[in-house]
Formats: sequence, structure tokens, C-alpha cells
Amino acid sequence: MRITRYLRPETVRLGMASGHMEDIDPEKDPEKERERIKEEALDELTDLFMKTGQIRNRKKFLHDLVSRERKATTAIGSGLAVPHVRSMQPKQFCMIFARSRDGVEFASPDDEPVRIIFGMAAPTYDEAGMNEYLQAYKWIARCFKEKEWLPDALLQAENEHEIIAILSGLD
Repeated sequence: MRITRYLRPETVRLGMASGHMEDIDPEKDPEKERERIKEEALDELTDLFMKTGQIRNRKKFLHDLVSRERKATTAIGSGLAVPHVRSMQPKQFCMIFARSRDGVEFASPDDEPVRIIFGMAAPTYDEAGMNEYLQAYKWIARCFKEKEWLPDALLQAENEHEIIAILSGLD
């Protein structure tokens, strides 16, 4: 799969502004605060999805993405999350990439902050989109399992073009 056919510099973010643990208000319920900051991160990721030009309605898409994430976290562990959703809002399969060197709270199974995020969305009614969705997910899993150097390379990349070049070399 050529994953980089779905990524452009404007759909890559190298510094997540939201979702950081230091944003938790110690005066409030910790679980609700974790959920709040995770939803802020999903809102920021929705901005990136909007830059793909494939999302019909931002508000409805964010709702679908948050609902999906509430069912079960899409954080995999080892600093990786793959938030994904099938929804009526995407026109066709699309992807984004985001990074946070400090880490984002994403309810990871290993309780570690997420530093690398691949986001995917596909229309619920499109079987071809579903095929791309599954292929992309398998590609990400395979690359992170087989290429031990990949997380460090993505964390050290200086700009969006470097991220795309690193991923392109894996296609």
C-alpha cells in the first residue's frame, strides 16, 4: 500500500497543541479531565481531517470520531494511536498524521502518552474505502512491528516533508 498517496504536508502536524497531561485540572475528577483533554486532541485532529478536503461536516465528523473513541481507545501502546472512524461524513478514504514529542493523553493500554498518531476515516457506505481502511491499518501495524527504528525517525523528523519521505520509503 502506498500510504503517502493520502498524506500531504497540510495533513501532517508536527506539534499537537492539545491533549497534554499538564492541562488536567487537579481540582476536578481525573477521569473526566482525561476524557476532556482527549476530546480536545480529537478536535485538533478533526482540523487536520478537514484539510484533506474529504470531510463534509466538521461538527458531525467530530461527533462520530469522539463516539468511536468512547467505545474503545484507538491507542495501541508504545506511543502509537490510530484513531479511525467509518462515518457518513468522509467523501472517500482519507488519512492524517500528527506527532507530539511531549505526548498526548489517549487512554493507552500501557498508560503511556501517545506521540505518533495516524488518523483514518472512510465512508460507511463505500466498500472500496473500507478496503483501503483495512489495508492502511495493516500497513501501519506491520511497519511498526517490523521497523524498530520507525518511531524514532518520525519523532526526529524536522518537517512535514521529512515525515512523508520516511513513510514513502516504507511503501
